Amino acid sequence: MPNARRTFWHWSMRAALCGSLLMAAGCGRKKSAPSDGTSIDQPHPPDLAAGKTLLATLERTGCYGECPIYRLTIATDGSVVYVGTRWVKVIGRREYGISTAQVAELQSEFQRAGFLQLHDYDHVESTDDDWAHLSFQLNGRIKRVRHYHGDATAPAALSALEDEVDRVTASAQFTGSPVPSAPTPAVAGTAVMPSPTAAVVDGGRATGSVKPGPSAKPSENAGPPDESPADPDNHP
Repeated sequence: MPNARRTFWHWSMRAALCGSLLMAAGCGRKKSAPSDGTSIDQPHPPDLAAGKTLLATLERTGCYGECPIYRLTIATDGSVVYVGTRWVKVIGRREYGISTAQVAELQSEFQRAGFLQLHDYDHVESTDDDWAHLSFQLNGRIKRVRHYHGDATAPAALSALEDEVDRVTASAQFTGSPVPSAPTPAVAGTAVMPSPTAAVVDGGRATGSVKPGPSAKPSENAGPPDESPADPDNHP
């Protein structure tokens, strides 16, 4: 009997110790989980101020690198809410505004890109890219598109529209990212091609021609060239 009691006490103590370790591990996992529980492939709800009507949102998520993580909420009156999370110049929430003309420009960009006819592009062909989530409200209808930047089927117009939202809202003042340039209007049936000898203009005065420099050497870390055929339906 004494031996049986000692054996029972021994295994009881071991069971209690294992239980404590499992509870501690579970607590550790809870602490390391995201505070809001939102996955990178799912958008946050709009950060819309009280009394405002939603116009559009843009959210950029993380990647396996230093991709800026932030979101923008634009209201119809031009008020903008920025929330920066990581790898941005400003962390936290900022509120500011854009002009009526910029609101109209933003509406035109969404319609010109055919945003209401797009769908989610969430096919994961590589695992180190970021996501962009766009939404737009028109006549009471809210359209949302989830865009994984590793999905080769996404039209170029979608990425261009994401950059336009950043440009029109001047988000670079908070993100620290380069400001996207405004799109150059093209004449129907013609392609705008940069000339290697185009003159540089400074204050309306031509300063000379730009000669092409020496060709860059391929990087040792560069991958093979993309030989996949373009999809005419998704790559205008």
